[in-house]
Amino acid sequence: MKTFHILTFGCQMNYADSARIRAVLQHCGFSYEEDIKKADIVIFETCSVRQKSEDKITGKLKEIRPDQKVWITWCMIQHNFRSRRLLKSVTSDEWQVPSQFQQWNFFGSLMSQKPTIVWLTNSELELLDTRNSILDTVFVNHAFNPLFHILQKKWRNLELFRRIDDTWFLPLMLERLWYKVNYEWEFINEYEKIIPESITSMNMHTSTAYVPISTGCNQFCAYCIVPYARGLEKYFPVEQVVKECEYHIKHWAKEIVLLGQIVNKHPQFVEIIKKILALKDESSVDCPKGLKPCLTRNDGRGLKRLRYTSPYPTYFSKELLALHGKEEKLCPHIHMPLQSGSDAVLKRMFRWYSVTDAKKFIDDVRKLKRDISITTDIIIWFPGETEKDFEQTLKFVEHGRFDMIYMGIYSSRPGTLAQKKYPDDVSREVKRERWNRLNEVLKRISRENNEKEIGNIHEMLVNEIKMENGKRSTGNGIQLIGYTDNMKQITCNIQRVTRNVWDFVKVKIIKWAEFKLSWEMLP
Repeated sequence: MKTFHILTFGCQMNYADSARIRAVLQHCGFSYEEDIKKADIVIFETCSVRQKSEDKITGKLKEIRPDQKVWITWCMIQHNFRSRRLLKSVTSDEWQVPSQFQQWNFFGSLMSQKPTIVWLTNSELELLDTRNSILDTVFVNHAFNPLFHILQKKWRNLELFRRIDDTWFLPLMLERLWYKVNYEWEFINEYEKIIPESITSMNMHTSTAYVPISTGCNQFCAYCIVPYARGLEKYFPVEQVVKECEYHIKHWAKEIVLLGQIVNKHPQFVEIIKKILALKDESSVDCPKGLKPCLTRNDGRGLKRLRYTSPYPTYFSKELLALHGKEEKLCPHIHMPLQSGSDAVLKRMFRWYSVTDAKKFIDDVRKLKRDISITTDIIIWFPGETEKDFEQTLKFVEHGRFDMIYMGIYSSRPGTLAQKKYPDDVSREVKRERWNRLNEVLKRISRENNEKEIGNIHEMLVNEIKMENGKRSTGNGIQLIGYTDNMKQITCNIQRVTRNVWDFVKVKIIKWAEFKLSWEMLP
């Protein structure tokens, strides 16, 4: 039996997709290996949001042994889709390459449930039988992406490049690679309908489940590579989303995180929220397939938390805000990636809202009867950002009183409007100086916000147990780490471990610091 290990880079969506890959391979008779050094195959689920993300991946490739096979999928390879070369090589008077394969990765759903798997090398491009419909063809490796040829020159163990959209056709690809496959699932040309049977979140436990409700993006923000890597927006049916949530809740999930590049742009987003909140509080008596036996589940049954990421301010309805004010299970936290506090910068970014719009959204949230934690993203020194623009961002942060800001120094991405139109001509030292200034403001606001938490009672989800001596029962230096319902990190040093990773614990906040809280356990 062949074993595989998945290295997941990037966002929550990638973790959800990795779980789908794992489900298909396990149904092919492959076995998941937790230790990367023991795996026959190492799968890279890649990210391209910043150049640093791609550098991490190529760096990690150097650590893979020559006798281990390497497969690569998702964003790093998909924004290099070789449609133009394919179009030039195989289009003839007899037939044309259909439009979905002319538009990079924007459209790519196959029309067949039993496609032909084609590795097109340079010479094979000339031999492609033009009498057969390209709609029945899955292109992989060199036919899919010229980067495969470049990387394979250095890493000869690189075996498979493929689109994530073709995950359900992995068994056919594996047969082409001479793997022995025993696969009984029906082939469906929509990979998102695969329901993962294992851990889906970066928290690495079953209490949290990531559930995509859409993929792709139509916004085309000037700096963003997502539309070029993940394609245009595709919304998943309400019934499909609710079915997957129901499956996870029955298999021990207590926290559901809905995912989408602009998650609240789904035309039925509020309906999805309501239907998930209405699901029955039932859990399976058995542990999820493939996981170690559960120890204790002393925190009750059913869904405890529902959250989502990432929304967009102009798609936030009054009805959705009202749900945050009254639904206890809908977490008192909203992550709103606002990117800048300058109208001039927002306009160059193609962010279709003003600072006034963003402030109004924040003010509307603050008016709710529940205290809602707000976090955001800010891009440091987008091309053309002046000192005045940056000062406006600092003022905007003071108004927002954000509990956390995920700050990213601008990284030019190939093919984006910003890369083509706005030269990135500022030194990293200057960018770092602004990053430091914004970080100082954030730290002060975090201290002030967290000081107000003293005496508050929250429910903490345990994500990690750190022990200096490696034992669970005795000794100092044992630390429980997790986060609250309003998405604040929370830690506590304890003498004896009586809870497990994945448990929910009722706690009282007794101490604060920058970006985290300390607690005492309540009975």
